[in-house]
Amino acid sequence: MFKLAVLSAMGGFLVLAAAEPAMAVGPGHIVVTTDRSVNCSTLKTIADDVTKGCTTDQEKAIAIYNFLVRVLYMPYHSHRPLEMVDGRLVFANDPLKYINVYGCCGCGPQAGVVGALMGAAGFETRNLNPGFGHVSSEVKWGGKWHWLDVWLPAYVLDDKGEIYSYDEIMADRSRFANARKEGRTPGNFMVNYDADLQSVMNAKDYKPTGHGAYEQRYAENLRLRPGESCTWLWDNVGKWYWPSGPYLGKEHLRGQFACGPACKFVNDEVLTDAFGFWEPYKKIIEDGPHPWRNVYYRYYGNAIFEHAPPLTAKGLADVDAKLTDLEFIEGGGLKLAGPPGGSLEIAFDLPYAIADTEIEGDADMGIGGALSFCYSLDGGKSWLLGDEVKAGGAFGPISIGKPNCYEYPAGSTSGQYGFVLRVVFRSNSAKTPTVLKRLKVTNTTMLNFYSRPWLETGKNQVAVSVEDPQALAAAPLEVTWRWLEDWTNPKSLTHKVDKDNRTAVIDVGGTKRPKMQSVTIRCPVR
Repeated sequence: MFKLAVLSAMGGFLVLAAAEPAMAVGPGHIVVTTDRSVNCSTLKTIADDVTKGCTTDQEKAIAIYNFLVRVLYMPYHSHRPLEMVDGRLVFANDPLKYINVYGCCGCGPQAGVVGALMGAAGFETRNLNPGFGHVSSEVKWGGKWHWLDVWLPAYVLDDKGEIYSYDEIMADRSRFANARKEGRTPGNFMVNYDADLQSVMNAKDYKPTGHGAYEQRYAENLRLRPGESCTWLWDNVGKWYWPSGPYLGKEHLRGQFACGPACKFVNDEVLTDAFGFWEPYKKIIEDGPHPWRNVYYRYYGNAIFEHAPPLTAKGLADVDAKLTDLEFIEGGGLKLAGPPGGSLEIAFDLPYAIADTEIEGDADMGIGGALSFCYSLDGGKSWLLGDEVKAGGAFGPISIGKPNCYEYPAGSTSGQYGFVLRVVFRSNSAKTPTVLKRLKVTNTTMLNFYSRPWLETGKNQVAVSVEDPQALAAAPLEVTWRWLEDWTNPKSLTHKVDKDNRTAVIDVGGTKRPKMQSVTIRCPVR
C-alpha cells in the first residue's frame, strides 16, 4: 500500500505528504473471456482459440485468415496511425495494437499482422509483392507456399482442395480467373471482385519480399484500481485518435473529420463468412469514406475509463497518489494546508491509445484561490498546463486531449497510453483555503470492438482471471454485460468476480447473433 508521511498537525487535521511509493491496490492484469469467442489478449491466445478444433495445417491457416478478415479493415487510405516513442514519431507497427486498439491498416501492415499471428500458430510466412502495387502474404506448410491475402481478401483452391501458391497462379492465371465460378473460393473472397481480379490477371514483376512479420512489443494490460472502471463499447462516442502517414493531405479527407476511421470499401456483404459478425453493427455515417453510400459495418470503437477515487487517505493510497502540503477533511476532500500552494498527483496507465482526457469535479475557492490542472507525458520530468479553475462549485469537463486530429496532437494526452495528472492548489489566505471536494477523470480511448469477447445465442460461459487474486477478497470486480437479443431487446447481466477465474453462464435468447452493446469492468471502492 502507498505510505503517507505525517508532516505536522494543524487545526485538528493531519497534514500529509507522499513518502515511499508502493504497488497500487487492485487485482492487477484483468482478462475477460468466453467459451464462444476469441481471447485477444496475446497472439498465442488468439492463435489457440482461433485454431481450436482444426486438424490440419490448412484448416488452421484458413481459420486465422478468416479471423483477420473479421477484425481488420482497410481505412480510407493505405497508411497507419503514428505514435510517439522515445521522442520520435513512428508507425504503430505492432500486431496486437492493430487487432485490439485500431482495428484497421493498409495492406502492408496487414501482411505484418498475418506474419505475426501465423508465426504464433507455428507457421513460416513471407511477404509478397504480387505485381500490382500491393503487399500480400504467403504461408508455408506441407513443404510448399500457399497464397492467403487478408486484405483483398483471397485464396483459391486447386482440384484437390489445396490452396495454390502465387507462383502456381501466375503460371496459369485461369486458375484464379475461373476459381469463383468453379466453386474453388472461400466465403470471404474479394471485396472488390472486378477491379482486383483484373489486377491479379495483369500482375507483373511479382516476387517474395522477405519475412515481414511484425514484432509484438505491446501487451493488452488492463488494470483497475478501486474507484475505476473500463467500458468496452461496440460503438463510439465520436472521439478518435488517428494521425497518419505522410501521403494524406486535407484534400483527401472526404469528411473523415466527422466520421473518423471507417472501412473504405462498400461491399461488405460479399464476404459471406465474416458479414454475419458485422451485420448487427450497421451504422449510417454521413460523408464518410465510402464513395457511393453511407452504410457502414466496420468503424472504430471506444473504451471509456472512469477514475473517481474517494478523496480520503485510504482512497488516494489505493491509487498511489502523491500529496504535498494538503490536508484531508472530514467526510472526504482535500484542502490546502496553507499558502501559497500544494499539489495532488495521480498516474494513469491504460491499455489503449487515448483519444481524449476530461477532468471534472467540485471545489471551494478562498481569497486568491485556484486549481491548476497540469500533466506530464514523461513520468514527471516536464509538465504541461491544461487549464485553471478560479471559481468555486462544479467545474469541467476540462479537456487535456486533442481528439480527432490527423496531425500528431502534440502537447496533449491524445495518442498516449499513460500520463501523470497534477492538481495544483493555490490560495492567498490560510483562513479560506482552496478545497477539492470531488475529482473525476475520464479517458476515452481507441478500441477495435471486433476484438472484444462477444456472446452467441444459447449458453455462454464467461470467465474473469486476474493477476492478484488476493485483491478480489477486499474489492470484488463487477463485470456487466449488455446486449440486444434479436438486435432490439435489451438484456444485461452483472457478474461478481470475488475469486480468480470466476465463471458465470449467460443464456442468450433470440434467433440472431446478439448485438453487443458494452462490457463494463468495475473495481469498487474498498
